Amino acid sequence: MKETDKIILDLLKAGDKAGLEQLFKLFYRPLVMYARQYIPNQDDAEDLVQEVFVRFWETKPYADITINLRSYVYQMVRNACLNYIKSNARYRFGSLDELPEISSGEMLDELEWNEYIHEIYQKIDLLPPRTREIFVAIVLENQKYKDVAGKMNISVNTVKTSLSRALATLRSGLSKGANSLLSLLLIL
Repeated sequence: MKETDKIILDLLKAGDKAGLEQLFKLFYRPLVMYARQYIPNQDDAEDLVQEVFVRFWETKPYADITINLRSYVYQMVRNACLNYIKSNARYRFGSLDELPEISSGEMLDELEWNEYIHEIYQKIDLLPPRTREIFVAIVLENQKYKDVAGKMNISVNTVKTSLSRALATLRSGLSKGANSLLSLLLIL
């Protein structure tokens, strides 16, 4: 168990709300991103993670945690996401248990998250200007190919080609962790 996890658990077990605040500060953003793997809507994912923190504080499951706090809160979010999907699904095609689980090696805390995001943005800044503009519009601003092509007075195929080149350049220059986070961001 990481030292910070142990400190947080000790605070929680002592009934100190500072433990919950530290847990929230350390894991909120990475947990929301993790929830977005299951739930496409950002607001719903944020609400769900906040509800998990409230339930975590109120039900006091931390009293029994002795091994890995990080794995525990990620599992709580995963279960909450699956319950959300179950209760909001219009159609059911298969078992929700077939959705991927995240390994403890893939779980990010706030510091790791920020390092990878910083690395990604540094690499984006190194892209050629037009390629960077297309990448930002499509990936970060969630614009449609057709809209970007119209604004830039180029063809949709040129937009797709530029985006493909940008992704290839980014993937080849990023660390494994930043590359994984970029891939996750692209599917959301």
